[in-house]
Amino acid sequence: MKNSEPDQALVSLDRNSHRLFYRFDNVKEAQNHLSGNYSLVRIESESDMSFDLMCAAAILENVAFTSNSSKSGFRISFDSPFDGYGMSLPTSGAMSVTTIDGRRIDASENGGLVVDSLDIESARFSPRSIWRRIMMPSNELHRHIALLTEQPVTKRVSFSNHFDRDSVASQSIFTIDQVIANGMRDDAPLLKAPAALASLKDAVLSLFVEGLPNSYSTLLAGPALMPAPRHVKRAIEFMQANLLQPLSLADIANAAGTSARSLQIGFRQFRDMTPMEYLRRLRLNGAHRELIDALPGTAVGAIAYRWGFAHHGMFAASYAKAFGEPPSATLKKSRTRR
Repeated sequence: MKNSEPDQALVSLDRNSHRLFYRFDNVKEAQNHLSGNYSLVRIESESDMSFDLMCAAAILENVAFTSNSSKSGFRISFDSPFDGYGMSLPTSGAMSVTTIDGRRIDASENGGLVVDSLDIESARFSPRSIWRRIMMPSNELHRHIALLTEQPVTKRVSFSNHFDRDSVASQSIFTIDQVIANGMRDDAPLLKAPAALASLKDAVLSLFVEGLPNSYSTLLAGPALMPAPRHVKRAIEFMQANLLQPLSLADIANAAGTSARSLQIGFRQFRDMTPMEYLRRLRLNGAHRELIDALPGTAVGAIAYRWGFAHHGMFAASYAKAFGEPPSATLKKSRTRR
């Protein structure tokens, strides 16, 4: 295999804005960097082309959202695997993983792979590969499952390894992935919207455990203890008092004095929606009021971010459904009145 000397290895880490970028043109440079900063790896090129690897990542509270490419392709072996779970979606080329017990799992033509990283011995990416990947530590996912099931997680999560890119869950996950990537570019406007960040992370965790088939799916679908209406009232009061703060399902449940799973069931029974849907409804109302009273020069996007909506297209669609007009129309009316 042919490996060129690097034109120049490029590694950039902005710890304050949670962004990482690296590009390598040499196997040894890539191997040394990844082994020194993450876990021990061995890398082999997959073609006679000069080796290359590029990765751009956004890291939100230990959950990494990455965009990757390699014209040469490569095989990477893990001597000390990452203790977490990963979801990979190839958009060009082919990828496969080999488990520690010798099984090879190939990504399907119309989908990708979800794996427990502790089970993986190596991964292979063909030449001209482009892929997106989401990685989350075990403790993050296990904590979220424990919140929803009201039980400690004593066994690792076993996912159905293959997913269809057209499924509702995978489309939603990678739409959020793209929203995060866009919001972390340039001056990273998403970092100025902590409520939106918390909402996006919580949505990804929920989609992982509730949208992707796994060993806890049956337990998650089972019944939960019904909360008294006062818990729902407490949750609503807490939301209303903290609309501009980053709130997770766990925060709301703790404030209401009940479990996350019970609160979900209670909201479905008494409000015909989930707690997070109710929170989004309250924030939509807040954005509506601010658009009506907006000062000259105010942008719809700035108001959307302020109220926790990172995806402006989704915000506009939800707003139009709730108020019968796009947010730009409300803003235009406010300017006309002035």
